[in-house]
Amino acid sequence: MNFHSLFTHQPLNRFRFLISLHQVNIFGMANRVTLDHIARHVGVSKTLVSLVLNGKAQQYGISRQTCDRVFAAVKELNYRPNQTARSLRTGKTGTIGLVVSDISNAFYAQLARQFEDLAAANGYSVFICSTDEDVEKEQRLITMLRNRQVDGLVVSSSQSNAEWLMAINDSGTPLVLIDRHLGANTLTAVVAANRNGGALLANHLFEQGYRHPLVIGLSTNHISSVAERIDGFVEVFKGKGLPCAIREVGFNTLQTNVESLLTNLKLLPFKPDCLFAVNNNVATAALQSLAAMRVKIPNALGLVCFDDLPYFSIIDPTITAVEQPIAAMCRKAFELLQAKMDGANVEVDQGVLELPVKLNIRRSSLKKSK
Repeated sequence: MNFHSLFTHQPLNRFRFLISLHQVNIFGMANRVTLDHIARHVGVSKTLVSLVLNGKAQQYGISRQTCDRVFAAVKELNYRPNQTARSLRTGKTGTIGLVVSDISNAFYAQLARQFEDLAAANGYSVFICSTDEDVEKEQRLITMLRNRQVDGLVVSSSQSNAEWLMAINDSGTPLVLIDRHLGANTLTAVVAANRNGGALLANHLFEQGYRHPLVIGLSTNHISSVAERIDGFVEVFKGKGLPCAIREVGFNTLQTNVESLLTNLKLLPFKPDCLFAVNNNVATAALQSLAAMRVKIPNALGLVCFDDLPYFSIIDPTITAVEQPIAAMCRKAFELLQAKMDGANVEVDQGVLELPVKLNIRRSSLKKSK
């Protein structure tokens, strides 16, 4: 049968040929599978297929057997929802923006992975951005994410007040803070119990016989997590009549600043016998510098850290650290954000939610006599 005969002598074959052209484009690629295709394949209505795929089968009394047939057809036909059409229909893009200070920081890397996995399990994709503790960059990134029509934002903010982010939240973009808060009566935030963690470390050091602590903070000490860790630590020693030496290092010059500080300990008002690093990056920089100086831990200097890392439990000496509840923080932040994206007002009821931390005591802070 030639091409001409399809159109002149056999109308039925001509009809079948046109249908084939509709199903396969000129490049030989199958057209996008639609709900209509699934409905015809299963022998049900398009509306029923839509209800099943949108999780409303139970609500409308659709049987488990019918749902299984729909899902089997979805898999067999390799159906992929048209996200653009879905966005136009629902007003949602299925995306969330996650903004952190530094994705190369192991804490934020773990947090981002946990949050991304949780979001994916609930049908969302995540845009992850790093601000480098730069307020202007943070605002640019959030503006970019809003222009991309993300359904919500989770932010670990570098800002010193809540005004700008509250305006974003009030304008209709659901927003939840994580790791850091901007005041008790501002935005919903999920954080670790930073003050308590600092106190746990201080009490442990005091019990071990340490009396002259050096606290290495960051130049971003206005950030709630850093400030509260230091406050909790210092309050314990102050309550025992013992001063703490507090020094700040720059976010972008951390290694150099820590090295300079530790090589000039004689400039401090007293010789420290222990060191408190406010996060894992500070602790890592301190470990590198002290190793280069051949300072023995804990014999010459005890060391504790807020933030636990997997390698802290295997290096020599192992490092005493406060472990943050990263998985629980992500779960709660996602739960609150999802409620806000669904239209609930969680601000008044929630405020700042503190989740408990865990002190992991290891060799870096244990004196030989203990």
